[in-house]
Amino acid sequence: MKRPLSRRWTPEIHKRVQTYLKIMARRATATRVQIPNGQTMPDINSIQIGGAKRMDAAILFFDLESFTTITAELQMERTLELLNYVIPSVMHIVRNWGGFFEKNTGDGVMAILGTETKDLNVIAQDAIECAMAIRYVMENDIQQALSNAGLPNINFRIGVDMGAVLIGKVGVHSHNFLSAIGTIANLSCKLQSYARPNGICIGETLARNLHSYLHQFCEQGEHPDWNWQRTATGQPYHFYHFHHDWPDPAVWVRGGFVRQPVR
Repeated sequence: MKRPLSRRWTPEIHKRVQTYLKIMARRATATRVQIPNGQTMPDINSIQIGGAKRMDAAILFFDLESFTTITAELQMERTLELLNYVIPSVMHIVRNWGGFFEKNTGDGVMAILGTETKDLNVIAQDAIECAMAIRYVMENDIQQALSNAGLPNINFRIGVDMGAVLIGKVGVHSHNFLSAIGTIANLSCKLQSYARPNGICIGETLARNLHSYLHQFCEQGEHPDWNWQRTATGQPYHFYHFHHDWPDPAVWVRGGFVRQPVR
């Protein structure tokens, strides 16, 4: 892989998120009091219930920090408004990198990336670029949109790793869904909980498959509850805090790798 990062971080995807946030701001103002009372990635049809396909992929967890505590002070309608600023924006980013949504966790997202290639370096690049883009729009666009709407700013955490997963079809004939199954999904969820506020935490397999230039931005992490080991060797399986950021996408597409200060 010649370049550490691709050209997929563009003004177009940034503008798409910004446009969505503007639409959301108008929509939220108009509908805030109008909520009525109420009573490859395999195609889901290609897998039988209980069946699965095995592939290498990256699993990304995004979660809002202290969401329950922060939203306890908000009306339900305002909590919904906050989520509608954040979650669809993250979905725009994930889709730009060819990702799929395994689930919406209410105040977060679990996404599957890298399902269209067998190249481990490409899977790793897609995953880290997507995580960086989520962090960029959260810090540079979404937080401002929340502030403009009179909503509280809220921190986030991202965990991501890659490896072998089963994409299985779970459920019954009338209601079923695809789910990512395997150690990597559990690892990525745990990594998200170890990430620093507004941070990205990655597993060793993903770190090893990044372009060598990006290794300088990987700070080995430590946690008293982290005791994962490689099955084949029994050697510790490390995790890392990833410190690199995208520049403004308009700067990025003009060329040149912009080095950012370490967080």
